[in-house]
Amino acid sequence: MSADRGSGEIFLLTGNLGKLKEIKRWLDPLGIEVKIMKKEFVEVQADTLEEVIHFGVGHLVESEGVDVPFIKDDSGLFIRALEEFPGVYSSYVQRTVGNQGILRLMEGIEDRRARFRTVIGLYLPSRGLSIFTGECHGTITKEIRGKQGFGYDPIFVPDGEERTFAEMSIEEKNSMSHRVLALTRFLDHFPNQGTKNK
Repeated sequence: MSADRGSGEIFLLTGNLGKLKEIKRWLDPLGIEVKIMKKEFVEVQADTLEEVIHFGVGHLVESEGVDVPFIKDDSGLFIRALEEFPGVYSSYVQRTVGNQGILRLMEGIEDRRARFRTVIGLYLPSRGLSIFTGECHGTITKEIRGKQGFGYDPIFVPDGEERTFAEMSIEEKNSMSHRVLALTRFLDHFPNQGTKNK
C-alpha cells in the first residue's frame, strides 16, 4: 500500500475487540473505514502513555517496515488515592487482577476520584507520528455495575452521571468518553476529513 492511500481507510493496531467496536462506531459514519492491523506492538515500560506510543510506533515503522496509515490507542485508568495506579499498567492489571482486584485495593478509601486517559498515535507515512489525547474524569464505584463496554467500564462513573460506562450504550459512552475526545482531535489531522467533520 502506498503512503496515505485514500483518506477513507486507516488501520487500527489492537487486539481489543471492544476498542475496535467503539472506534468503528465513531469513524464509520464519517466515511473512514477502520481495518485491523495484525502486528505485534512492543510496549516499553515507561512513565507515560505517550512514551509507550512513541516507542511502539517507532519500532513498527523502523524495525518492521510498516508504511501505511495507522492508529494506536493506549489508554489508562488513573486513580488519585492509589497514586495514579494502575496508569500505564492498566492493561496488565486488568488482565491479572481485574476490576475486583481494583475494588479490593479501594476498600475503605473515601476519595474515589479517578480519570480515564487516552493517547492516540496517528502514523501517516508522509507526515510521521502525531499524538492526540483525551481525558474523562469521574469516580470509582464500590461494586461492579453494568454489562456493556469493556475493561474498567463497570467500575467507572463519569462526572455528571450516576451510571458506569458499562451501564451505557456505546453511543452514550462515546458522547463523553476519553477515547472520543482524542479521536475528535485526530480527525482534524486525518487527510481530507476537515470538511466532512464540520
